[in-house]
Amino acid sequence: MKKGFTLIEVIIYIALFSLLMGSAFVVVYQLIEGSDKLSVKNTTQEEGNFVMRKFNWALTGISSIDSPSSGTSNILKVTKYGGNKINICLDSNKIKIREGGTTCSGNSTELLPLTTDNVVVSDLSFEFIPAVGSGPSGIKATVKIDEIDFTITKYLRK
Repeated sequence: MKKGFTLIEVIIYIALFSLLMGSAFVVVYQLIEGSDKLSVKNTTQEEGNFVMRKFNWALTGISSIDSPSSGTSNILKVTKYGGNKINICLDSNKIKIREGGTTCSGNSTELLPLTTDNVVVSDLSFEFIPAVGSGPSGIKATVKIDEIDFTITKYLRK
């Protein structure tokens, strides 16, 4: 009796090994692809949270809302106590901000970007909320970053 593998046994072992290796490659590919998607989603969430914190800062301690004075606009112009003006607008798929005199309709090179090239901002709107009774007026800011909506609402202190 001879010891060793027959040709059929070798072919079966090679087929099983190929099946296992193919499955392993598919699993590794799916893990890498899922990691990339999660990284993109995390980047979008971080950018959105950063923009919302900046909107919160811009809308805290304001004495007047210059734009929008009614309805909805894609430009925010507010004056803080002390006379400091804040302007925020959408320019070339980026949200830009300026503290001081230059408005969004002026020289856009003086505006500082709030968002990076890692995300695309497709919509920015500021809605004026009129005062009701003795309640304060306010602003609702909505931004769409990589198809995810972020919203913040702030009211004027009286």
